[in-house]
Amino acid sequence: MQSVINSIVQSPTARAVVLIALVAAISFYLGTSPVRRGILYHIGVFAPSLVAAIGAGLSAWSWKWFWLVLLICSALTALIQILSYVFG
Repeated sequence: MQSVINSIVQSPTARAVVLIALVAAISFYLGTSPVRRGILYHIGVFAPSLVAAIGAGLSAWSWKWFWLVLLICSALTALIQILSYVFG
């Protein structure tokens, strides 16, 4: 178990994947929320994506990782939101 944790801590790619998985879980939870009104809700839904991107950018100390994780997490959040409206 310790070797898995060490490999995650040392690899920027693994840290980004962990952050994306967390954003997916949070976005899914927010997508099933019964309160879906107002601009603050729609902006706030993307807050986990921004936090994950900042975390990935700071942990790798790279703008490339910031923009990559922000793009992936935002797309994932938007997809989850669309699917929750269609099937929810």
